[in-house]
Amino acid sequence: MNEQNEHPAFDWLSDLGPILAAQAAWHDGSYDQPLWFHLIYRPLGPFALSGGANLLADLARRFRFTPTLIQRLGALTDERRRPVFTESFLNYLQRLRIRTDVWAAPEGMLLLPDEPVAIVRGPKAHVLLLTSPMLRLLWASSHWASQAAYPRWQCGACSEEDTPPAPAVGHHPNGWAARAAYVGGAALADIPSLIQSEPPSPAADEGFLPAQVTFPVKGYPRPLVQIRRTYRGSHPQGDIWLVRLHEEVASVSKTSACVLDVRTRRHRTLKFTRFQNIYQPVLLRGYPILADAKLPYLRQRTLKQLQAFPPEKLKEYPHGWFYDRITPT
Repeated sequence: MNEQNEHPAFDWLSDLGPILAAQAAWHDGSYDQPLWFHLIYRPLGPFALSGGANLLADLARRFRFTPTLIQRLGALTDERRRPVFTESFLNYLQRLRIRTDVWAAPEGMLLLPDEPVAIVRGPKAHVLLLTSPMLRLLWASSHWASQAAYPRWQCGACSEEDTPPAPAVGHHPNGWAARAAYVGGAALADIPSLIQSEPPSPAADEGFLPAQVTFPVKGYPRPLVQIRRTYRGSHPQGDIWLVRLHEEVASVSKTSACVLDVRTRRHRTLKFTRFQNIYQPVLLRGYPILADAKLPYLRQRTLKQLQAFPPEKLKEYPHGWFYDRITPT
């Protein structure tokens, strides 16, 4: 990814897997192939809270493959003392500027189990180089925020007034975890015990996955590119999943829409007075455009989300693919 003033407390080159995958794409000629990826977090509970979008934008503002980093990669050797990275690939990295688009749910947004935390589009090598930041900043943050939110949500203690000053957090995994737990509504005294263990690794059906494998619903073109959360006043009415074909067909001027509810496999008409596009741009062609937000504001927004989705409502909450006659079911 692009690094200028690398976080001193965390080594983004500690995981060479994504860079090796990008090198393989460089040498087999697929490096410039356009791809769509989804970042999937499958919660143990009935929902997930999104997290980490602001962290990703902040990293993108500062990361470059500097000559120092290129030299460090060039000095790496395998067990037979051969260079791990080829000269042609290192030259490619030195010239590279990430040109990837990332859309993510705002931090603290309540997501249903099949809804991505983020959607990514870009050249294959560029997307692969985002793997570690997407997992460490967004996937892990979603895990910690969700774990912090469940006890509050289950007992209905979701008052926005419960917003103490944000703790000081560093630019390292423990700091990111503490930040996410605070945004998720954890009491300050509970944060150290909540984040004392490592987050679990993504399962085979979650993590940073090609978009064509994340929504295997027969008859629907992929990938999912947007979700519209509909409202009557301040009350959520249902989520409409959209593919590229439907972004224009699902007119923004309409106040009703039919969806194929993934819970019941039946069609259902949603009536609403307004809607919110869940996925907001974080990076456009690699440039960060998401404005920074104060942690107390993100926490208050999270608690307001939890208030809007009490257990009895969430259990029956409709969500699924936008349906019209031009799309088979």
